[in-house]
Amino acid sequence: MQLNNKSEFITSHKFKKIKEPTDEEFNLFRELVLKDLGLEWGEDKKYLLYARVQRILQTNQLENFQSYYDYIEQSENKKELQDLYNAVTTTKSGFFREKQHFKFLRENVFPEMKKYKNNRYSKLRFWSAGCSSGEETYTLAMEAHDFFGTAMISNGGLRILGSDVNTGVLELATNGSYSEEQIITIPDSLKKRFFIPMPVGNNNTQRKINREVQKIIQFRQFNLMAEDYPIATKFQLIFCRNLLYYLHPDKREYLLKKLVDHLETGGWLVLGITETGYKVEGMKKLAFSIYQKN
Repeated sequence: MQLNNKSEFITSHKFKKIKEPTDEEFNLFRELVLKDLGLEWGEDKKYLLYARVQRILQTNQLENFQSYYDYIEQSENKKELQDLYNAVTTTKSGFFREKQHFKFLRENVFPEMKKYKNNRYSKLRFWSAGCSSGEETYTLAMEAHDFFGTAMISNGGLRILGSDVNTGVLELATNGSYSEEQIITIPDSLKKRFFIPMPVGNNNTQRKINREVQKIIQFRQFNLMAEDYPIATKFQLIFCRNLLYYLHPDKREYLLKKLVDHLETGGWLVLGITETGYKVEGMKKLAFSIYQKN
């Protein structure tokens, strides 16, 4: 059986109503997303599974959640798991979300990086882990451009990695186009400098991030629950915000250790504002869920 996502298939078949997953079916998927993605699902997530995944079953003429599970568990169909990952992962993002963090960067982190730029921090490497549709990653890039200056950044002085397990949002991030509503939180000075108006029909306009910013960013798909990350460098700054909340406690501990391992000594780890109370081994807490590696 070959799963088919083509639009002509969708339009030529009437969708069949899918029943909500049984408790047994739900538990199969709960165990799967815990193992693969580290997600901790309570009983309240049964409707989330139904709401987000039923379209995959309808599109591919699968009768129930058991048949879908059986299909993706077959070794030759493991690539189809990506559709499930895309459906069940949370992808909320926004420019200058939790702006306290960017104020802290400007007032504390960036000045220290600039002070030691010629020795300890000759090349800056930032990572937006769980970058979703790219707003956080581009915010970091714009703030760094504005603080350090184009001359330092354009010659390889700064590179930013944005990663996510969800390929759908990564396509949006790579494209770098956003509606006027999405960029409303960006200061006008940065909008004018870093965005290009792009007409999209019906007198609507989107803004596309300019080449100056895009060229310092690489977006990549990989799973933070993987044993090995496809990363050959260490970072001075890692953002991993509002992700730990969704993870099983054991998976949180695993991820935090992996992130610390990918930080240089003296580097900074930024978690979400509400992600408080974590004691991160090898790190000292500064403020606003910001940690520095000892």
